[in-house]
Amino acid sequence: MERIAVPDDYEDRIGAARAALERLPEGPLRDTAARVLDGAPPRATVGAAAEAADRAAALAAQLMSAGFDGTDGGRVVWLRLDYTGRLGSLALSPTVDRMSNRGVAKAVEAAWDAAEAARAEHVMRAERVGADLLARCAPDPRSAELREWIARSPERFSGGTSEDDVCDAEVSLGGRLTAFRFLVPNATIDIEYEQLGAEVSAAIGLAQRRAADRLAAVVASGGG
Repeated sequence: MERIAVPDDYEDRIGAARAALERLPEGPLRDTAARVLDGAPPRATVGAAAEAADRAAALAAQLMSAGFDGTDGGRVVWLRLDYTGRLGSLALSPTVDRMSNRGVAKAVEAAWDAAEAARAEHVMRAERVGADLLARCAPDPRSAELREWIARSPERFSGGTSEDDVCDAEVSLGGRLTAFRFLVPNATIDIEYEQLGAEVSAAIGLAQRRAADRLAAVVASGGG
């Protein structure tokens, strides 16, 4: 972000402008110029705003570059979410062939919940650090309403495409995993673990894209 530059002669320029204002004839032009000059902030205010903008940019960059890891209690599934909650990567342990479909599906859900918890904690920490920056922001009722509506929405989106799918993922409108299951008997035994991990990732990714498309359409239409 480009920093706001305050000229060294800022106060002199304001003073010169006020002197010029006195030479203007009475009328709308003079009134408008007077309002503009009255609204000119002091140097300290401009500097504080620039510093706040720099801090906000740094916090945003830190949040946007962060990844949030999660695993289950048995360390069978590892996954990472980005700052929006989208799946970035997922890997399965070679030992999944010792587990049932249901056991691995539950491990996927547990790993997801752990990553979501880490993401939520990071966001809350960022909000605490930047509390003074948030206080500067004008209230945005529309954004607050949209977030609340997304959280309440009962809509769910599937990652399934056909009867031949190995697995299926269900996500909320916000893209959060709400359910996962394998559709093929003995998938954890018969399918090599790396390929199985790719199938799991693909199902979740497709479900999240469908949710994102739906949300984008709702926002574009002004719904919610």
